[in-house]
Order: sequence, then structure tokens, then C-alpha cells
Amino acid sequence: MIRLVLSCLALAAAGGCAAPTSDATGAGGGGARSIAREADDGKGDNYVSTNAREFELSGEAHVELPDGFEVLADEERAAKLEELASSRMSEVSRSVRRHIDDVLAEVNEGERGEDARYFTYFKRDHAETEAPEVLEDGRWARFGFRMQLVGSTWLMSKLAPEGSAERTFTVEVRGWAEEEGEPVTLTIRGSDSRDAFPRYDRLFADGVYDIGIHFGGDYNSERFDLETARWLVQYLLEGGWQNESVSSFEELTIDSPPFRRSLLLEGREVEARVFIYHADMVDAAQEERLAEVMRTSFAERDVVVYSGHAGEGAGFILDYEPRFEIRADDFATLPMRDDYQIFVFDGCRTYRSYVDDIMANPGKTFETVDIVTTVNTTPFSAGYQTLHELIYWLTIAGDDGRHLPVSWLGILRGINISAWSSVHYGVHGIDEGPELNPHGGAELACVPCASDADCGAGGNFCLDIEGTGQGRCGVACTTDAACGRGNRCARLFDVDDQFYLPKQCIPRDYVCG
Repeated sequence: MIRLVLSCLALAAAGGCAAPTSDATGAGGGGARSIAREADDGKGDNYVSTNAREFELSGEAHVELPDGFEVLADEERAAKLEELASSRMSEVSRSVRRHIDDVLAEVNEGERGEDARYFTYFKRDHAETEAPEVLEDGRWARFGFRMQLVGSTWLMSKLAPEGSAERTFTVEVRGWAEEEGEPVTLTIRGSDSRDAFPRYDRLFADGVYDIGIHFGGDYNSERFDLETARWLVQYLLEGGWQNESVSSFEELTIDSPPFRRSLLLEGREVEARVFIYHADMVDAAQEERLAEVMRTSFAERDVVVYSGHAGEGAGFILDYEPRFEIRADDFATLPMRDDYQIFVFDGCRTYRSYVDDIMANPGKTFETVDIVTTVNTTPFSAGYQTLHELIYWLTIAGDDGRHLPVSWLGILRGINISAWSSVHYGVHGIDEGPELNPHGGAELACVPCASDADCGAGGNFCLDIEGTGQGRCGVACTTDAACGRGNRCARLFDVDDQFYLPKQCIPRDYVCG
């Protein structure tokens, strides 16, 4: 066991944020270590979070056909059916959401706000319907529907009965003018996606790890945007980051070069660069320059962070005096590089619409982007923590300089701390992420070893798998399926402070073939 050191962009917590300890102990270059023989199945969707989960509701509903429907031409009938189903779906959605609110208000002891223990949040355009089918009586049509939402991890246990073959519950769907509603049975299913790693191999492939941090403008008199930016500049300077043109926050301009620092990752040097932008870098006549540098980040940089005001349908609000923004409608045409990037949208409720708007861009698929969003209102003080934790875990390395791959759930566990438990940070794009160590070394599984260095890439540990004291290599993993037949992905360390250490592929029978 050796210490894990901060060979990383460690941003100090401020404003009451809790900083991770810099002398946490973890795995390194030691010999074989004993393991705790307990399975650990991580769960999650193309979205995962440590304190939220996506769900799908599905069911069937009916709509009454108007007089004269039977004499309409085929195209008119199809258009009318679509119109009727859409209108009825609005009533279904409203009734379902009201039912869920009532159920959760009871288990939350009347609390309906964002601080409630059990919560739900429905995406924009969260519902879709199947083609309606006219029933034999000619008076009614039936259609299937699906609704998507994000909610508390254990939401199903509160909405549907325990122990049933399918998780179902019934909602009375009632239109405004209806005296008696229709009982509609819904099936609720939690998403099946699992944990994965960021694509570290692609993130560091060119030898440069560059981050663009863009602070949105603030209408509050306290100007929290400037306070956070000032803190970030000061800490980088005090932490040994080099910038030939900037020795204080006041000297930072929109044309300033980045803060630089060398990192040792997998035995080679990588140059880390941090670019910082805020609203007061330009005057009102030059607001477009804020958009230009943000477009540059999307087109070129490994990680792009927007930290500022946000909301459904909002864009990147880069200034308030006067208001200037990159509109959400413009996301589809932003220039974006064709390789892997991480986007972090740290503002209020970016989960609801920002991902869909970004993924409308033809230059991006979930093969080339992971997107971190928030579910609820985000306090400005959370910005310190998010920047600190995200970059800390993305760049952590051991004493031997090898980068330690931390999975997305490990990163999110560091961000979703109790102080901001109602924000619910999560990542989109998880299904396309690697489930084995992205740095490699899978071919070394179970080979004899004397130290972690014998197991190839950082994150693969030398383990006492067979209990004989002779080391055998494990491989960093996030799922059993990734480890192959006869193996499982096991969490080997149950110390809270070591949650970030990757799980390892080991034989199910603890015997290396």
C-alpha cells in the first residue's frame, strides 16, 4: 500500500466546500494484497448517477372517437387519430405526474420541494405514443405510450408493490370535463445501464489535457461568478501552475495564455492546460468574444465546463449586463471536434434540456462525448466542489506516476456529497464507455506478479487472489460482463475513503486457470 498523491489539477475547495484529503491511502506499487470476497453490482442508464436513476413508465390508454370519424378519408382519419392521441396523452401525463406527486408527498411526510428524499423530474418532451388502433366498436381507439423520468434510486419501491413479477401501479386518468376517469395500469422499469470509465486513453492521447472553464454571468450583486473565478486563479497560482502573463486575477484577460502544469501519466509526460473565462473580461461592445472563446473550447478542448445560470430552454448565459448568451437553439450548429470530449453543464436543471440540444449537433454522438448535468437547483457554492472533484478524479495518479482510472460512479460519488445531495449530478453517455481499464492490460489478468507495476496500466492491481500469498494480476473493471466467463468484477476495498479505487476482474472460484 502506498499513498496516492495529487498529480492532478487539484482545485482547493472554498466557501464551505469539503476538500478531499491529499494523503489518502490506496493501491500502489506494493506486493500482493488480500481481497474481500463480496460481489458488488453497480447499476445505472445511458445516464447514471450515485443518487438518482432514470425510469420508463409504459402503458395503454383509450380515447373516444368523435361523431363522423368513420366517414373521414384515410389520411384524415390518421391525422385525427394522431391529434386525439396527443391530446389524450397530455391528460395521461398530467394525471400520472399528479398521482406520483401525491404518493411521494406521503412518504416524504408532506415535503414536495427539491429537498424531499424521494423526488421525480420529467424530461422535456418526456412522453411518446404508439400509433392508435381503432377498436371493433368503432367508438374508441387504443394507443400505447411511454414516459421517461429521473428520480430517486429507490423510486419503484414507493410507486409499485414489492415482490410483484412486474412493477405496476394504477392511475385514474381524467380529462378536465370528465366526471369519471379511466383506470390506466402503468409498468415502471428502471434503466439497466451500468458504470463505465471515461475514455481516458483518448483524453490523454495527444499528450495535452486541456480544459476550458467558462463562468456564466451573474445578476446577483455579490457576483458569485467573479468570486469563483478569482478563487480558481489564485489557487492555481499558489499550487504551482505556471502562467507567464498572469500573476493575479486582475491580470487575467480573454487573450491570456493557459495555466500550465506537467503531469506524469503512464510513464509519459502530459501537459495540463486550464483556460479561464468570465463575463467582465470584455465590455458591452465586445460580448461576442465570449461566445468566440466558448466555441473554441467546444471545437478543440478535452473538457468544456460551463458554470453559471441555466434552466430549461436556456443556453449558455455568458453575461447579464447586457444579457448575452449562446442560445440553446445554436447548440446544434456549434463547432465540435470529432474526438472524445467531456462536457460539464453546472447550472440549474441542465438535465432537462441541455443534453438533447447538444446531441442535435451532427458532430456528436455518445461515442464522442460524455455530458455531466444537474437535476435540480444548483447553489453557486457547489461550483467550487464540482470543479475541484471533477478534475481531481480525472487526473489522479499514484506515487509511481501511473494514472489511476476512476470510473464515472466513482467520480460522481465525490461530487454528490451530502451538502448538495438535492442537486443530483449525473453523466450521460455511459453505455458507450469502456467497462475494462481504458489504459489496457486485460491480457495480464491472473498472470503472476510481485507488484502493481507488473500488471501493466495503472488501476490494475497485484492481488492475493488464491490466498497463497503469491500475487496474481487483476484488471480494472466496472461490470461482471466485461470480465468474461468465469470471472466477476469485484470491489476489493470496503474503506469509505477508498471508494475511488477501481473494481477488479477476478475468477469467481478464486483460482487462476
